[in-house]
Parts: sequence; structure tokens; C-alpha cells
Amino acid sequence: MKLLTQLIATAVLGLTFALSATTLHAATANEVIEQATADVLALIEEGKTYADEDPERFYAEVRQVLDPVVNFDAIARNVMGVHSKRASDEQKARFAENFRTGLVRTYALALTEFSDGEVVVLPNERPSRNPKRASVNMEIRLPPAQVYPVVYSMGLGKDEQWRMLNIIINGVNMGLTYRSQFLDAMKDAQYGGDLDRVIDGWAAVVSDVDPNGVEEEGGNSQSPAADAAAAEQAPAE
Repeated sequence: MKLLTQLIATAVLGLTFALSATTLHAATANEVIEQATADVLALIEEGKTYADEDPERFYAEVRQVLDPVVNFDAIARNVMGVHSKRASDEQKARFAENFRTGLVRTYALALTEFSDGEVVVLPNERPSRNPKRASVNMEIRLPPAQVYPVVYSMGLGKDEQWRMLNIIINGVNMGLTYRSQFLDAMKDAQYGGDLDRVIDGWAAVVSDVDPNGVEEEGGNSQSPAADAAAAEQAPAE
């Protein structure tokens, strides 16, 4: 399993457990995520006992955690880029569903391979000027001395709930990476510029994704401030 896949899985699920426990109004973002660390590790340990034999059960449990705290609709619109403007509501909804399913199936089982690591929430050194946006900084630390910075971009919805809009892992902006792949697919002769074919074939489009932004040595990220600014380049709810 690629290291990048494991890092994304750990980062996304770490955040979602945190936000499912409480909202950022009840505590600071850092406090919420710190409180959730034990729950993430518990999910990983439990999943190791049955995920290989019953992956569908594990997918369902991961999806149950993701759905309330990741704004898949906004992320999907952002990934579609300029093509979202001409897409119908049905096409947007279908792509959001395909994106959600692909994310779960790609990263869920990677969680069971995460071991001997540590997730550390960092102090917020760059408070957002927008009360409806926030950045959360973390580090995933793996032995012997590998450190991978993570920056979440969060949006506050009309229901006063915080949801993830984007994530940067070791300098790799996942929102921009997926958007680039969607745009490339629309230009690919295999799909003939057909929006429906790209939407329905999304799993194949991203099956060989490897942004190459995470190396074994770690340390490829920009500064935390630069990553935080980049993470906020995500759609509003």
C-alpha cells in the first residue's frame, strides 16, 4: 500500500472522528481533534480484525463516519472545475456520490496498515479572518523520524456544522490534484469530452493516482502558513 494512501486515510479519518464527536463551536479545532485521537486508533485496531474478510462492512463504517463531516458536494463541484457550471444538478449529485464511494474504497483499508505512528495537532498560528473558514494543522509522525504535515481547510455550513473542504498532505493539495485529473480526463480521447463518461468512469480515472508529493524521507511541504493559505483555496458551502 502506497505511503500517500495511508497518510490520506489517517488524516481524513482523524478529522472526521474529531468532528463527529463535537463541533468546533463546542471547543477549538485543536481540542476537538486531540480528543478524537483515541477513537481513530480504536477504529484502526478493530478494523484489522475483520476488514480483509469483510471489507464491505469496513467500507460502510468508514462511510458512516465521513458523510456528516466531509462536504462531498462542495468538493465535487471544485473537482469538476469549470465543467461544474454546465453540469446538471443530477450530474453533480452523481459525481459527488462516485467521488464519495471512490474515496472510501481507496483509503478505508489503508487505515488497517497504519501502526506505530503518532498524530499531533499543532497550535493554530494563522487564525482565519473569515469566521466561516478555518485551517487545522497536524503532523503524522512515523518511525524512525518521518514527519508529514497535514493542513485541513474547514467550512462552516448554514447548519453551523464544520465540514472538510480540502486537505494538503506534505505539500500535496488533494483538491487541486483531483481537479487536474478531472480536467485531463475531459481532454482524454478515451472519454471524448463527454461529461457523463468521465463521471461514470471516475474510479478508472483515479485508479493510478500517485501525486508523488510524499517521499519516504518526508519534509516536502511548504511552510505551514503557505500550506494553510493553499488549503483555503476550496469552495465555500
